Amino acid sequence: MGVLCVFGLLFWLIWKIEKKFREDQNNSDEESCSREEEQEQEEQQEQEAEEQEEKEVKVQDEQNDSGEVEEEKVEKLQEQDEEENVQEEGVHQSRFLPESFGPNEDLKELGDSLLYLVNILIDIAQNVVLDTFFPVPERSFVVGSTYENWGLPVEETVFRFLVSLKPPRGHIFYLELGTTRELPIKNSRIRVELKCTCGQEQDLKMLCFLHTSEDELRNQQPSLLDTLCSGSYLDVEKTARWFGAVFKNAWKCVPLSAACRLNVVHFKCSCRFQLTPMIQRTFLIDVMFGVQQANTDIFLSSQETEAAYTSSTTWPQTCAVAEAKFFKHIAARAGEDSFHLGCLKVCAYILVGYNFSTHELKTVLMHLLTAIPVECWSRRHLVQRMEDILRYLQCCVEEKRLDHFLIGNKAVPAEIILPWEFRVSVPPSLFQRVARDPDRHEQALYETEMLRDPNSADKWEMTDFHLSHSRARWMWRRRSSVIIHQMSCACLSAAEAQAPICLQLDCRMQPIFP
Repeated sequence: MGVLCVFGLLFWLIWKIEKKFREDQNNSDEESCSREEEQEQEEQQEQEAEEQEEKEVKVQDEQNDSGEVEEEKVEKLQEQDEEENVQEEGVHQSRFLPESFGPNEDLKELGDSLLYLVNILIDIAQNVVLDTFFPVPERSFVVGSTYENWGLPVEETVFRFLVSLKPPRGHIFYLELGTTRELPIKNSRIRVELKCTCGQEQDLKMLCFLHTSEDELRNQQPSLLDTLCSGSYLDVEKTARWFGAVFKNAWKCVPLSAACRLNVVHFKCSCRFQLTPMIQRTFLIDVMFGVQQANTDIFLSSQETEAAYTSSTTWPQTCAVAEAKFFKHIAARAGEDSFHLGCLKVCAYILVGYNFSTHELKTVLMHLLTAIPVECWSRRHLVQRMEDILRYLQCCVEEKRLDHFLIGNKAVPAEIILPWEFRVSVPPSLFQRVARDPDRHEQALYETEMLRDPNSADKWEMTDFHLSHSRARWMWRRRSSVIIHQMSCACLSAAEAQAPICLQLDCRMQPIFP
């Protein structure tokens, strides 16, 4: 009985141990399963997190791409709107603006072609007068606003040339610069004298006018004193008629004469040549004459003066060649985008109907070109430079003084050769009439105020009926200070906006050229 009890107790212990072992095993299995499940869950969560991050990155990239596309679309739309606005403004401004204020390359090329043609005619004329005692055409210079491309649009385009003359053999030109001290001299004359040519008869193929008998000189052509002079001085009117005849004869030797017709119109101090091709329009060439003063860029020319009466033997000094040379100097320094002549053209159009001449406006521009760096005269600075020009003009009117640019000005580039008296003299004022006449000064002040005051538009109501100009031009003058910026958009091709360069300008500018 006891043995059975022991065996029973032993089996119970064994069962209990097995049960406990099974429970532990089951628990371990459950724990391992739970751990595996937890690991799987963690891995699954990590994968989901990675997938979520990838999705977020993709969404963000897509959003960025779409944002860039949208920005590009917005920029394109803005550009289209700006272009439409510019076009609309251009159409609106075209009601009272000329077609273009920009550089006209066609006029420049045409001017170069005409200059080449004039030089060919001069070469032929030199051979024509070789055996005579008439002045010898030496070289030509193209001058004036048409070639410089700042003149106002006109129905007839006129190119102006200055042809330099030198004395014929056996003659000397003496330049008498007059008695007045004011420069440029307006009453200068060219005295013609004979010089001895004894011993040079064979080389010069002539007899000496001074030491040859009158009987022997009858077989020789008359001297210049007997043909184109009044007394001992070269006559402007006689020279103009003679030059027109010489050029017309020289034209017959040019092959182009077979396809074009050349008509000569004689003026008092110059000649006008009308060149008419068979198909194209007529080209007008005005030629004036001059004698160079020493080796400078100043000439005694046949240019007409403002005087009511001028003697036919008067050859006033002209600075046209020196001024043209100055603008070439600026063009060589400036970039392709320079718009200084465009500014001059716009201002010349604004000032139509005012009491300011184009030469005064040109002088203002030349002063500013030596005070403001050339790189600041590009298209994007148009508005600022226009304000500078009008402000400078207003300062000069207030001071009743506008200095001549080429006289007594240290800012003139050294490559422009001027006479000694031009370098050391006190510059004369171009506003002498304003300084002498209080009424003119008051009127000039009023006009400059109208130009620069944006609130003065209503003041033009009183003057509209007293001005004999078209309504389009009146609208421009009436709103000149208001629409300068709009005009820049209409005249220029979508210029980029840039911060203005503020310059405190005075009538006395410090030079920037060495």
